Amino acid sequence: MKRIVFSITFTLIMFISASAQEGTMWLGGTINISSNTSNDLTTSRTTLMPEFGYNLNSSWAIGGRLGFSTLKDEDPAGTQKNTTTSIIPFARYSFANLGNFKIFGQGELPLNFYGGEFADGTSMDSSNSIGLRVRPGITYAFNENWGFNMLMPSVFAFTSSSNDTSSFKFGINDGYSVQEYLLNTAIGFIYKF
Repeated sequence: MKRIVFSITFTLIMFISASAQEGTMWLGGTINISSNTSNDLTTSRTTLMPEFGYNLNSSWAIGGRLGFSTLKDEDPAGTQKNTTTSIIPFARYSFANLGNFKIFGQGELPLNFYGGEFADGTSMDSSNSIGLRVRPGITYAFNENWGFNMLMPSVFAFTSSSNDTSSFKFGINDGYSVQEYLLNTAIGFIYKF
């Protein structure tokens, strides 16, 4: 699996390097830090998600994101820690260009690798998953170099895990209230070059 991921990543880098003078590339990403306490349980999450993209033309872009996430559940019995590493290649189609705003749909192929540690200090069994997601989004350009992306939760998602489970979701509001949908929207700054 690691060889396949490395081969795909290497091929993408070579393609982008060879054609860099033909389009606009961007770097960006999101950082998410949250904490919630309920009774004796404190749940905290930290996620770092850098992003690289390349505009093929005015409508199509390709890119990828790397994700590093930690979820900690702390209670009087101890601390359980779940970790996730993600590699998410994507293709983006912009279907509306409204001045500095672009509305787009993004197809993603997320690869997730899970691990962690139980409250007693023993390691969790590692697992992985692969999926297919379609997400709407908006990008806004402040100027020639700076802007931001707003990426909403998926309207279509299929995930297959190494522990022989799979899930399928379809719908703009599947399992979310409007408030949860807006709070689960990822907003991040980008730098175009």
